[in-house]
Amino acid sequence: MLSKISLMEELKKGGYEASLTTTYNAYLPFYEEVVLRRLLNAGVRHNVLLMDAQQYAASLTVHPPRLAGRQYSLLPVRVPGAFHPKLVFLTGKTKGAILIGSHNMTLAGFGFNREMTNLVRIQGDDDGSGIALAQAVWTEIEYWLDTFTDGIPDHVRAMTRRVKEFAPWLNMEPLPDTRLGLLAARPGGESLWQQFIALLGGETARISIGGAFFDQELNFLHRVKDELQPKRMTVAVDPGTVQMPVRAHELEGVSFVRADGLGCDENSENGYLHAKFILAEQTGGASIFSSGSANPSRPAWFADGISGNVELMLARIGNEAELTANALGCGDIHNLPALTTEDWDAIQVNQAQEEETSSAGIRSGVALAEDTRVLFDPSLLTDFEDLSFTLNAADGSEVCQAGGLTVEDGFAVLDFEARDIDKATTLHGTIAGGVVLKLILHHAGMVEEQAGSGTQRRFKDALLSLESDTPDITLLIQCIDKIIFAEDSAVPTQSLRKSGARSTDQPNESDVPETLAIDVSEMKKRGKKRRLEHSSDFAYLLDALIFHLRMQEEKSHEETDRFGRTEEEQIGADDDSDGQITTLTSAKQADLLRICHSKVRTIINRMLSQLEAFSEGKQPLPKVLVRLLGVLAVLRELRTCDGRAAWVAKGTTTVPRDQRLHLLEAVMLNLFERDSSTDTSLLSLEPLGEDFRESDDVARLKGLLLWLAWDCGLTLNLQKPFRESPEAGEQRLKQNAMILALAQIILSDEVVIHEARQSIGGLTSIELEWLQDIQRLADDCAALGRDVPALQKGENAEAGDIAFHRTAQDWIIRMVAGRNGNKVSLVALREDKPRLIYRADHLAVTQLSFGDPSADA
Repeated sequence: MLSKISLMEELKKGGYEASLTTTYNAYLPFYEEVVLRRLLNAGVRHNVLLMDAQQYAASLTVHPPRLAGRQYSLLPVRVPGAFHPKLVFLTGKTKGAILIGSHNMTLAGFGFNREMTNLVRIQGDDDGSGIALAQAVWTEIEYWLDTFTDGIPDHVRAMTRRVKEFAPWLNMEPLPDTRLGLLAARPGGESLWQQFIALLGGETARISIGGAFFDQELNFLHRVKDELQPKRMTVAVDPGTVQMPVRAHELEGVSFVRADGLGCDENSENGYLHAKFILAEQTGGASIFSSGSANPSRPAWFADGISGNVELMLARIGNEAELTANALGCGDIHNLPALTTEDWDAIQVNQAQEEETSSAGIRSGVALAEDTRVLFDPSLLTDFEDLSFTLNAADGSEVCQAGGLTVEDGFAVLDFEARDIDKATTLHGTIAGGVVLKLILHHAGMVEEQAGSGTQRRFKDALLSLESDTPDITLLIQCIDKIIFAEDSAVPTQSLRKSGARSTDQPNESDVPETLAIDVSEMKKRGKKRRLEHSSDFAYLLDALIFHLRMQEEKSHEETDRFGRTEEEQIGADDDSDGQITTLTSAKQADLLRICHSKVRTIINRMLSQLEAFSEGKQPLPKVLVRLLGVLAVLRELRTCDGRAAWVAKGTTTVPRDQRLHLLEAVMLNLFERDSSTDTSLLSLEPLGEDFRESDDVARLKGLLLWLAWDCGLTLNLQKPFRESPEAGEQRLKQNAMILALAQIILSDEVVIHEARQSIGGLTSIELEWLQDIQRLADDCAALGRDVPALQKGENAEAGDIAFHRTAQDWIIRMVAGRNGNKVSLVALREDKPRLIYRADHLAVTQLSFGDPSADA
């Protein structure tokens, strides 16, 4: 016999970061106090449990959870029959494990019953057969989420899908294994029986069946016997526990035997037989052995379009089937002792229906807890009037009562104090003192924190350390380098989800976001609709760095001293006479800055290599822009430490100016020019499509570029100094051309302007004058471009003018470098080709005034 599979022993091997478990019923205290604790201790931080909706409702009444919605996500799944699969899916960066069997999430299922569970390990990117099985399993999970979770908050489904993001190998090319296959039943899909017999290829010699529950009409046994017509058919049961009509013994050609030792090894007792299996041995084809969740019953094996269970079985084919069946003791059940008269009497007694746990008519579900609001599906209130609502703690005690109920954007909304929501685990709806509605609270922020990968958690810790006296610069840059330069996806994705309970439109499978795109209030205000699709780690980095600034907006308006302290924080402060905080020595500060400069130089050099690769045609523009967005967000975060963090001495900087200038010039000389009208650049993103061009991420990248230019001191200088050297004149023209190019990327885009304003204007309004000048220049260029015929002729061009093409529709406005007869030289932002020559009669030009709001261009 095979020894029992130990989930706990598998976890001890490490390398797993997320788990998804499905069950029919569950003893939730066992999951929370035993299984979840072991998962967390083994480093599996993000955990999801799916269970049958009716069993979920009963559990909330009899054994309510304490940690659901906080330390793990709990989803009820409502199907026409029963949600019956028993699955544990573990994912990690380089490995995975799939357990498909008969075990429910109960103490008996994991300890005392005789269960049958398959364990398949996935070992990295080259495990094609394991990846194929994992992808098949995930396809079923997606179907369950899309079809059977109506009324569940979108955030809960998003957290379920987050399990996949811990397994990059799931996106690799699979290599299906002909010895292994997944059988998956769902209402409206191909039945388990159809999937099973499709694997058969010859005459069936013997059929072996085992299970704990048979349908009352014995449809399954009749179907097997009639369609396969085996020469021998044997059914193994435990007469003391099996649910099977006694008339089964009248079936001709079917033998019933005692399964006393089935599923036992030398270390286990003869417990309740809960295993389910079928073995078909063929004379002209391979043997098929299938085990998993499906009982030998009609609802399990013959689901039709409107009824039937959701089930998972694993099929082993050929020699693998025979070896596995024999190892489990199922290969020769024909020789087990036949049922006696006493055994049939015991089976007769078992026919009394099992007592079902009642939920006492209480309607159940999940509500989303966000800040000071609780949101849920308003359809849960159907047929209820005059409900009163309370938040309740894990022990059932009332935390507080709710005020009025409102409906916003299709969600039922209740407002509470944030501290009350934090204490609560459930929302109760009562009528005349009786509870009629009980919803588990899914605390979005808490679960999302648990859902972070190891890289995300390390990055967060390193980012937070910047505020301390001992910043972990090395770890921060290591995480950033790993996240940014591993980012491969920069393709258009779906619209931002609402943060509330559910979408008003049912999305297609391809429209469901795999990563969170939050800060919905900002998106509504600024009109942007989309985020680009990123890896989970990269999306987390952007949210932490770019959206982190959004969370600080209110604080930025408070009066603070030179140490960044509010008036309240200054009370009782014991500053020294020089006004300096002396917790760090000068030597320590110098060491930290030296490390910081070294790491910053490394990450900037990595970005410079990406820009060079794009210019050489070795890297696509979307990938370069996405990585540049991450790098600029990091540099801005570091620069906010200057003059504020204790480890950055007065007069020093975290990002040396020469490094900033080097990056700015490389960006301007590589990303703003193109060789033809079909090439892409920051000024010509049309070939990449509207979704990319109009994405929120691209707009924020442009805003960060404006910040970098301001931070480097880039200005427009139209006055030629007396005795200006040719080299100085060339540099001045190039800088002016850069300013002109930057003005053209604004295009009155509010998100671009807002991002730049937030990054630049952190101290006084003076810093914003530079941005206001750029905005005026952008507006002037747009106005002039609408009336090109009214401009001066190209024959009058002088250095410092701006030039428009008289006929080209997609013309980039350029700076005039000079004129020689009927040839006009224009500044080009390319190192290898700094000038473009045009015939003067093809151009229209005008002088440019800059920095004076009253001046006309």
